[in-house]
Amino acid sequence: MSEASDASEPACTPEEEEVLSRKGLSVGKRINYGSFSKVHKGLLYGKEVAVKVIDLRLTSKEYKDKFLPRELEFLQKLRHPNIITIYKIVPMKHKIYIFMDFAEQGDVLEYLKINGPIPESRAKLWFKQSAEALRYIHNNNVAHRDIKSENILLDRYFNVKLTDFGFCRDVGKDKTGKAILSKTYCGSAAYVAPEVLQSTPYDPKQSDIWSLGVVLFVMVNNALPFDDSDLARMVQRQLARQWHFSSKVVEKLSNELKDLIKAMLEPDPLKRPNLARIMKHPWLRDSPTYFSIGTKDLVNMAPKSRDVGKKEEPKEKEKKK
Repeated sequence: MSEASDASEPACTPEEEEVLSRKGLSVGKRINYGSFSKVHKGLLYGKEVAVKVIDLRLTSKEYKDKFLPRELEFLQKLRHPNIITIYKIVPMKHKIYIFMDFAEQGDVLEYLKINGPIPESRAKLWFKQSAEALRYIHNNNVAHRDIKSENILLDRYFNVKLTDFGFCRDVGKDKTGKAILSKTYCGSAAYVAPEVLQSTPYDPKQSDIWSLGVVLFVMVNNALPFDDSDLARMVQRQLARQWHFSSKVVEKLSNELKDLIKAMLEPDPLKRPNLARIMKHPWLRDSPTYFSIGTKDLVNMAPKSRDVGKKEEPKEKEKKK
């Protein structure tokens, strides 16, 4: 199916539309889509929301049996100001409609593509909000396992909303009190920790820390710390700590920020700081938690332009298992 014809395809059949209408719901214009799901604008009892429509006919059996149930469970269980809020899940015969927060300003990667690297002050706020969301998840003994710039959305006031919990999993402890390790390779290669790429059992909470460190690096450099076109070579560079700040920003960044990124991109997961230590880092001292801005500031912060439709595929290679 061509992109043009796909764009004109309705989100739901007349029968599905009638069922949703009786529940006070509606699905409107498509704003994004992936391989087996689409995101539309919608209404929930008159409130503007986003609607993720998953077509089960396009998904794998493993996704339907393993990842989707897990995602729906965590989406309904996790509640935090910096995590996307799910209002209603409506299963149909071949589809699932998920009504959630509408992130009016897109995602962090989209913002960077349009505006370039962001000022350190804004990176500090977006990072802190992302870290607070991840700390809440970890405190609930859950690991995200797919932290990346595309999964950090921005609401109307440019505050962070973490999303995409398809790879989430419970993180328990064994009889000795040690974290039960994960063996599943998942996430986007450019954001994945070296222990995951090496296919060794890993602590998913600590791998989340690495991924969040990559996000912080991307925010202030508008570039990835490692080239993921050759994964074997990338792992070597990760383990050797061979990464550099962009020459365009290196002189502008504070030593405290550089120190935090260095700590989070520590290849030894046992030496990598957890979120409790990260939140006490000098770079985050006295930092705000939310934007308090007026209309003029919103105009100045708005992306220079935004295209509606299929989002450009990220450079990172994705592999789900």
